Amino acid sequence: MRTIDYAADQDSITTFIRSDSNVALSQLFGLACGNCGRDEGPDQARGLVLVDTSIGRCEADDLSVGSATFGSDEVHITWHGLNDALHITSRWTLDRRVGVWNRKDSLQNMGTQPLTLYRYLARFVFSPGQYEVYSQLSSWSSENQGLWRELHHGSLVLGCEGGRTTQGGTPFIALRAREGRTGIALHLLPCGNWTIRARTQMDKGAPGGDSLPFAVVELGLADEALRLVLPPKGSLDLPEILLYSLPEGEIHLAAPRLHRYVVKHLQAHAKRDTPVVYNTWADAFGDLDVARLRRQLATARAIGCEVFTVDDGWYGLAPGLSHLQTGDWHEKRDTAFRGHMAEFAEEVRAAGLGFGLWVEPERICKVTPILSEHPEWFLPGTTGFYYPNLCDPGAYTWILGELARLVEQYNLAWMKIDFNFSFGIDRSGAEFYSYYAAWYHLLDELRTRFPRTFFEGCASGGMRSDLHTLSHFDGHFLSDTLDPLDALRIYEGALLRLGPGRLGKWVVLRSIGQALPQFGLPLAQSPSSMLAPMGGIWERSATTSVDFCARICLAGQLGLSGDVASLPEAALERLRFHIAFFKEWRAFIAGSIAHLLTPPRLKQDRRGWAALQLQQPNGGKSLLFIYRLDDASDAKRFYPRELVTEQRYVVRDIDHPEQIVTRTGQDLMHAGIEVILPTRHNAALICLLEE
Repeated sequence: MRTIDYAADQDSITTFIRSDSNVALSQLFGLACGNCGRDEGPDQARGLVLVDTSIGRCEADDLSVGSATFGSDEVHITWHGLNDALHITSRWTLDRRVGVWNRKDSLQNMGTQPLTLYRYLARFVFSPGQYEVYSQLSSWSSENQGLWRELHHGSLVLGCEGGRTTQGGTPFIALRAREGRTGIALHLLPCGNWTIRARTQMDKGAPGGDSLPFAVVELGLADEALRLVLPPKGSLDLPEILLYSLPEGEIHLAAPRLHRYVVKHLQAHAKRDTPVVYNTWADAFGDLDVARLRRQLATARAIGCEVFTVDDGWYGLAPGLSHLQTGDWHEKRDTAFRGHMAEFAEEVRAAGLGFGLWVEPERICKVTPILSEHPEWFLPGTTGFYYPNLCDPGAYTWILGELARLVEQYNLAWMKIDFNFSFGIDRSGAEFYSYYAAWYHLLDELRTRFPRTFFEGCASGGMRSDLHTLSHFDGHFLSDTLDPLDALRIYEGALLRLGPGRLGKWVVLRSIGQALPQFGLPLAQSPSSMLAPMGGIWERSATTSVDFCARICLAGQLGLSGDVASLPEAALERLRFHIAFFKEWRAFIAGSIAHLLTPPRLKQDRRGWAALQLQQPNGGKSLLFIYRLDDASDAKRFYPRELVTEQRYVVRDIDHPEQIVTRTGQDLMHAGIEVILPTRHNAALICLLEE
């Protein structure tokens, strides 16, 4: 028996056990694995893999170790099973500086006949005890809503719905001991539908028969309807898994570890800077009136926007609504630009802005001409729509060609790629694995071909905002809700599984002038009021302030929508101020990590204060975003994290630039910063710069 230790830091040891016949985990980031560190227990609570195929099932001792090598920061294991018909490779790579393990498994059919895969799950077994698990619900305009629950008995099964990888749940789970301060987070980088199971497993052979259960976490491709055929000598790369520890057992304290990994490994090809975009959607939705658009363009230019994106409503040659003609990416002739959008795009460029366009390439309506011309290229989805079979070379080439044509025809600086329906069931049995492999290849080909175009992902907001998908876009829209308070809470939950700098949010405002009286003043002296939507539409709206909305959206990729042309000059000046600030800091924000200085809360919780700190991955300068929500106190103290102890920092509140103080990192972390916000729904923004 041999043990091999890997230390991410002094308190987070991962230990592998190598015996003559097996490789197992003794501990993972300090959390005991197996049976109190021993490779013992029932088969369902042993091993690192569960695989089920048309020629048999393998787990625990059903697999024999072919080889196991342990490098300084890498583990490479191979297993053989089913009379050597299956070869499994598992590569583990530790980014020691960041503290994250990456596990990549692959499966190969070594037989002479095709093999059908019904299940392949990476398995992690934790010693008998009492545990809690964290998971997130994700639905339209209510993404990333998480909570802890006791893993008492049975199992918790997580997954996505209909080919949208974060509809229903998010591919992420955390586990911690109920007593103690240890825990781990596990992220799946999905390729199609996925599943995560956290279950208990009793050891019926334990002395007395009344032992506490093992905790078993299994992750991989969705397996409810998986029927993926591997030809002889064919291989399959399984979804990657990221693992890291929870400091003090708290999930929000672990977020910076993930962010450092994401910035270093998953965002390397994303564009360094994000243009400030104005999008037409939240002004009048799909009703595109050119005269009105020109007014919005003039205002967007005046406040510093750099891209003007036309959203839904511009396409479809047949009469009627555009959203019932998705797939026909030719301009409408009877409404919108009436076939002259290229001329409007020239107006946008003449005003000094890039031109952007919304498109939804994966949803094909029944009336779309291409569907009748090439029905063999498309498959039925839900609600009467179709989607392209990207494994068909003809369909792949057509979709890529249409997207490329739009970029070239309109000289696009920005393309927003949306995804507003679910595929339903993958009748091929691959659980959309093959589809997504082709989709990611298409996106990469598109970005390589058009390196100057910013490609933004969207899926009814955040219904496909997983780490794998985000690595193929330059940014991703956070959520379709336009409510700034919603966006704040959804963003908090997103930061537990995504990096901060590539998530887009919009400042959405509309002025109603002096229509709302202010108590104690004559109506004629009442200030101008601005509304923000309370959700994804305007029917329910609430008054708000520019500063509050802007400072929620500054933490990420800044965009604007709504009726900016209606805003009074004072509001426009505040937008101009915040846009200029974003441009100064956007490269920093795009590559930043986030510390959640207050734990995330559910969307419906509008109480208290919220705070986060964006920081350079290796320390250095920071931005503090502080929000007073519905709280009676007008002052609160916050404590920045991971500053350099002896470094002196210049502390600057952007609302009071004359009040500059210098303090050491140690003083800031231990004594904190008191923030005073005299009114509810207000926000402060503080810069920490090295002296």
